[in-house]
Amino acid sequence: MTIEDAVLKRLQGLVDEANHLRQANEHGQAHSDAQLQECGGWMASALNIVQILCPNDSNAFRKRAEEISARKSGWCAPGDVGELAALLKNLAKDVDAGLLTSIADRARAETFDEFLEHGRAYLKEQKKQEAGVICGVVFEDTVRRICRKNDIEEAGVQLDSLIGSLTKIEVLTGAKAKRARVAAHVRTKATHAQWDEFDLADVSATADITQELISAQLDN
Repeated sequence: MTIEDAVLKRLQGLVDEANHLRQANEHGQAHSDAQLQECGGWMASALNIVQILCPNDSNAFRKRAEEISARKSGWCAPGDVGELAALLKNLAKDVDAGLLTSIADRARAETFDEFLEHGRAYLKEQKKQEAGVICGVVFEDTVRRICRKNDIEEAGVQLDSLIGSLTKIEVLTGAKAKRARVAAHVRTKATHAQWDEFDLADVSATADITQELISAQLDN
């Protein structure tokens, strides 16, 4: 599943959950304390994903979501859920249409930051194999995402060649390219369970260069 698919699935899940939470009584109010509490939790989750996908404070989706969430509607919260759910539907359409590539990159960066944290946790525990696998996977996907962002064909192309292509267009400096090839080595050896071919220092270097690439190329 790509990050775009994951984002769309989460957005659709929130919209589906809103279908019953938005149902109010004849006075436009929640039917019970339980529904009111669920509305509050749903609103928090919905606002969170909008803020992650729209890091710019001036983004129209984000501004509107924050305005809706800031209301003190009390028992009339179902109405806010319905309004915010409609916003999520439109946001999903833009993601699906490919209009928000940078948003998808941001979401991927957020997700991969979490993966790298898991990898670093394994490093601290001296678990080379687990750390190597996780950091290697994140590194490769990061490089491929950066290639697509720069209109470089990456499907079926080896990591080393992609690193060379990124170096040619000066996305990577010579020094970073050298570090990236160490990370590519870890990725390849971990994939084939050749654990003796790399050490903990190599995995740590892989995590470091991956984090730098995410911050410089995707996390903006």
